[in-house]
Amino acid sequence: MNSKFGSLWRKWDLHIHTDASDGKGTCEEILKEAAAKKISCIAVTDHHTVANIDIMKSLAEPMKIKVISGVEFRTEYGKASVHMIGLFPDEYNGTKLDADFLTENVLNPLGITRSKMILKGKETLKDDTKDDEIYFKTGMFQVQVNFKEAAHLIHKYGGLVTVHAGSKSNSIDEEMKHEGKAKKNVSIEDSLGPVKEELFNEGYIDICDITNPKEAIFYLKTFGKPSITTSDAHEVKEVGTKACWIKADLTFEGLKQILAEPERVSYDVPEILERIRKNPYKFIKGLQINRTSTATMPEKWFDNIDIPLNPGLVAVIGNKGSGKSALTDIVALCADTAIQNWSFLTPSKFRMAKPYNRSKQTEASIEWFDKSHSTIKTLDMSSDTTQPERVKYIPQNFLETLCTTEDDNQFESELKKIIFQYLEPAKRYGQNDLDSIINYLTKENTASCIGIQDMISKINKDIIDKEAMLDPEYKKKLANDLAFKQEQLSNAQTSKPKEVQKPSIEDNPEAQQSKLKIEQLQDACRQLELNIQSARDSREKLIRLIQDITVSKDKLIRLTMNIESEKNELKPLYAGIGLNIDDVLTIKFNKELIDSSIGKLSEQLAEIEQKLNETKEGSLVYVYKKTLEQLEVAKEKLSAPELEYQKYLKDKQEWEKMIEDIIGTPDKNDTIKFLQARIEYIERNLQMDLDQQKELRKQYVTELMLKKHEVLDIYNNLFAPIVKFIEEYKEDLKDYPIEFDASFAIRNFADRFFDFISQQASGSYYGKEQGALRIKENVESVEEDKIESFVHFACIVNDDLSKDKRDNQNSIRQIDSQLKKGHSKQELYDFIYGMDYVMPFFQLKMNGKPLSSLSPGERGALLLLLYLFIDMDDKPLIIDQPEENLDNESVFKYLVHFIKAAKKKRQIIMVTHNPNLAVVCDADQIIQMKIDKLHGNEVTYESGAIENPKINKIIVDILEGTYPAFHNRDCKYFDKSLKIKI
Repeated sequence: MNSKFGSLWRKWDLHIHTDASDGKGTCEEILKEAAAKKISCIAVTDHHTVANIDIMKSLAEPMKIKVISGVEFRTEYGKASVHMIGLFPDEYNGTKLDADFLTENVLNPLGITRSKMILKGKETLKDDTKDDEIYFKTGMFQVQVNFKEAAHLIHKYGGLVTVHAGSKSNSIDEEMKHEGKAKKNVSIEDSLGPVKEELFNEGYIDICDITNPKEAIFYLKTFGKPSITTSDAHEVKEVGTKACWIKADLTFEGLKQILAEPERVSYDVPEILERIRKNPYKFIKGLQINRTSTATMPEKWFDNIDIPLNPGLVAVIGNKGSGKSALTDIVALCADTAIQNWSFLTPSKFRMAKPYNRSKQTEASIEWFDKSHSTIKTLDMSSDTTQPERVKYIPQNFLETLCTTEDDNQFESELKKIIFQYLEPAKRYGQNDLDSIINYLTKENTASCIGIQDMISKINKDIIDKEAMLDPEYKKKLANDLAFKQEQLSNAQTSKPKEVQKPSIEDNPEAQQSKLKIEQLQDACRQLELNIQSARDSREKLIRLIQDITVSKDKLIRLTMNIESEKNELKPLYAGIGLNIDDVLTIKFNKELIDSSIGKLSEQLAEIEQKLNETKEGSLVYVYKKTLEQLEVAKEKLSAPELEYQKYLKDKQEWEKMIEDIIGTPDKNDTIKFLQARIEYIERNLQMDLDQQKELRKQYVTELMLKKHEVLDIYNNLFAPIVKFIEEYKEDLKDYPIEFDASFAIRNFADRFFDFISQQASGSYYGKEQGALRIKENVESVEEDKIESFVHFACIVNDDLSKDKRDNQNSIRQIDSQLKKGHSKQELYDFIYGMDYVMPFFQLKMNGKPLSSLSPGERGALLLLLYLFIDMDDKPLIIDQPEENLDNESVFKYLVHFIKAAKKKRQIIMVTHNPNLAVVCDADQIIQMKIDKLHGNEVTYESGAIENPKINKIIVDILEGTYPAFHNRDCKYFDKSLKIKI
């Protein structure tokens, strides 16, 4: 009973007695009971007779129950005889092993004849009046066979020997106890007599028939023998009561696989069957491919293809171009995979538009174990991205891209998906992916970072202003301006008005009266000038104050709105714990108070404006204008000498003011004292102040990095579960040590940096290649685990811009001269010291090497390790040629181990060019694909378990020439009758 599904878990009961010996049930009754208990395979093991095996097989065939021929022998070993069972194939070397053959070639040579047993029965009963059948059934328990001779005959005809073992009655342990090491002969481990050891170690025994499943470990570790549990049924109701589960074809060859793979036996319901029962929608049962009803293409391609799929590991093999990748592409398409890096369904292959689009004329669907079917799709369609992705598909070119690209983003994206799976729902914070969780947890941190960056930006502005003052050209300009002003002063000093003697008016009362009036008017003008200037100063201050308060009011409005928005977000959270958010936080913003103050200030400003309104009668400017007019009228009454003297006084006043304006004050721009003070500041204090500002900036950048470092703690907490998993399985991973941590990295700095800096301008970064190399060296010099190293990096880049470090000349360079058009020094500094290019990221290492340092082969191994071993996703995994990017050593060092691990938690459909991989990974199903290019590209397939003789031969034929690598697996899979070149 070879199945196209391959090796499946079924219930086997390999020890049942019928009414041919001491059993109470007929063949019909036993089969009915087996069917009711869903037993797929039974072995008829009557004592010293095979009378019922042919009848049982004939009745079982229409019931789809496999029957294995067997005989239970009593041997010469032990006080009450060690029992052994011989199980036989249906045929051996072309000879049918029916009841007649086994009687003649096994029972009779061992002295187990019907006549002998009848005679023994008569001797035992000492009564000649009974029926021969009674004597026969009595006598069969009075004869014994030689254990070794019986085992030899069983093996001669391809059979297997099972023995009662452990605590089972008539077991080899119970019947052959000896002194051993302990004082009491009670344990299995202590029941190893020399004869018994010989029977196990010399290959006389193949399988142990036990009662307690815990005893299986002892026989496997001590002798390398698999164990089964059986009912040893003598009553019909006992059939199947202690049956075990075996994963194999329902054939004798299938049973033999447990010799090499004891894990094919389970004493409880196998875990995979429980997974199928709980989640049948996560296992694909079959693939159907057909021509559409309107297909007109002359080629056959896929016509009535119905491929069953094993829920375990499916290996798709075949020659190049045989349709292997077609199968995986089509399954993935029907399951709405998100990855569409097709190998077969491409415009250059099956989706080629001309001469006819084959994909439009072919349709497919998949069936799940819950009996549901996917939507029928023509093969020109795309995956429906609105539907859940029901498989994980890793096409060969997708693997290759991830293994060979220098861009780690896609690799990290896959890694993040896996890390997300390890987070318990409560720690996903209602988010759907890892990036969303990170954004959620770092929201406040990001806001704090922006605040620090604002402070850094303000410091940058001050530094830029001070650096501008350090420019030799700037200092030279100041010196020139000072010289000009000093020359201007010198010239002005030579133009002092010529002194005019004050005329005598003592004898002229009228003149004295005019003089007094003029002096009073002059004093009034001077006072008015002072008042007007004061009013103008007050006006300027009020305008600036009103503007600043108005801007601050807008800031407070935005702040209040932001807080109210945050409150609204938090409202449901606090409501959930019985708190009113308004009781927790109340914002009182008295906008009216600010408006009132602005109103009062505006009134003051209006009053001043009125004072300065020259058309308003009574204003300062108006009065000043009128006073000047009065002064001019008063002067008209003066004599010529007095007028000349008044002119002299005016000219002198103007000259003194001119001298005063040229000399100025340290805080009055464009004056001698201002220029002198500025030059003195540059020479004495500027560098110190600049250094202090730079140090302050470093402190803020360090604070910024410390704030960013808090994100690393968040990252570490997020992948703590996957780190814990790796730690728990470190023994499994000892040959492939991997580690996770969160670290900082400088990302995309060069691209953004050279958006600001021209590589055609003289400086450290001159030249496209040379400049890029210098940046690369600076980036690589950063120690990613040290905050101060990142701060130092920013300073080094800044220093490189300030000095031309080519050829170690260190010539001073002005940064402004290196900026590209449209960019400012402020933007550049904000970029360099804003540290947005310093990004936290997941650091994944294997063998101590980071992802970026791994070879393509190592990347491939790591990626497969992630998908096959670490990935918690339990939806089907479809993987095309996983061995493609690995060398032979890596295939066996990495791939095999993790494929075996992965198939314990999910269905795997694997395409491979190398049947070796299917064999060593213990594939549950082999599918060989073929395309007959001479007959319209007709696609056909063969499917079954490795132990299926037909599949077995296909594998051997493909492996011929490479078979020596697997000679040690002869006992496991390959028919010894096949001639293999070794």
